[in-house]
Amino acid sequence: MTRARSALLLLGGELRSAAAAKSAARRADLVLCADGGARHALKLGLIPDAVVGDMDSLPRLPRSWRAVARVLDRDEDRGDLDKTLDHARRLGARDVSVAAALGGDLGHALVNLAVLERRGRDFELSLLDGGGARLLGPGRHALPLKRGTRFTLLAAPHARVSLSGALYPLKNAVLSRGSRGLGNRATGKTVLTVRAGLVWLAVDSNDPA
Repeated sequence: MTRARSALLLLGGELRSAAAAKSAARRADLVLCADGGARHALKLGLIPDAVVGDMDSLPRLPRSWRAVARVLDRDEDRGDLDKTLDHARRLGARDVSVAAALGGDLGHALVNLAVLERRGRDFELSLLDGGGARLLGPGRHALPLKRGTRFTLLAAPHARVSLSGALYPLKNAVLSRGSRGLGNRATGKTVLTVRAGLVWLAVDSNDPA
């Protein structure tokens, strides 16, 4: 298989936006299902490149999936998201969108968020869940936000940032888990500079970026 630059990962949680997942699949070089995430691919009419995990939640697959690779990994100390990210990295994917990571079982949702933050330096990660969130590392980021768009910054778990072009600008501010970055608004050309750490940029579905 040609090494992939971008990938869509479908997990087994609640898929809140089928349209966003389909759009991400069209843009991606690679579509991967983490075990039970295969049921979302079936509903979306997608045939993935591979299904990864311990296969304990895998639905019955149609004959049209006979060429889909099954990457069996029974390591009980690692979840299916971690295993699927490893497979994406082996195939050369760097820009990864993750759908259906939240909803459903609360424990799985919390673990998935923790895994994404821990792996944030390995990939350019986006989370699709009734909106979108992007995990941003050190550097200058021109945010593609329309004027008036409501957005949130959440440190993962600590960061030092500057923000311009927003209702509540920041200058070399230290962010930690909390509400300080909640509910800001874009006022023009919005630029976020992450000086240290990782930061989630989240935009909900009512204010698309």
